[in-house]
Amino acid sequence: MEQPETADKIDSLLGELERAEAVSFDLGTPELPECDALKELVAMGAAIVPKLLKRIGEDAPRKRVAHIARVLRSLGDRRALEPLLAVRMRFERLEGKDAWDYAVIGQCNLAIEALRRIEAPR
Repeated sequence: MEQPETADKIDSLLGELERAEAVSFDLGTPELPECDALKELVAMGAAIVPKLLKRIGEDAPRKRVAHIARVLRSLGDRRALEPLLAVRMRFERLEGKDAWDYAVIGQCNLAIEALRRIEAPR
């Protein structure tokens, strides 16, 4: 079970990320901004990985999923690899994708690539 204060803090920081404006649109896809909320989430460490993974389900807003993928990449915890592969597949299968769908796919790609470079524990 999640600690309420940790869950509230994560949700609050994710909300800040969602409210942050994309800094630019590279080929029409939003480029996520650097901000303090991202740094704070990363500073919370790998202990929040399971909590973040719970927040990328089917009903999660695309903007939130893109930011979570970015945080997971920065945390560098291989536990996120399989769930991110599933999220990427889910978004790749969508018909009529928009800019935020492509942002999710792009952030998943970056995270997956980074996590695959990390040696699996033995």
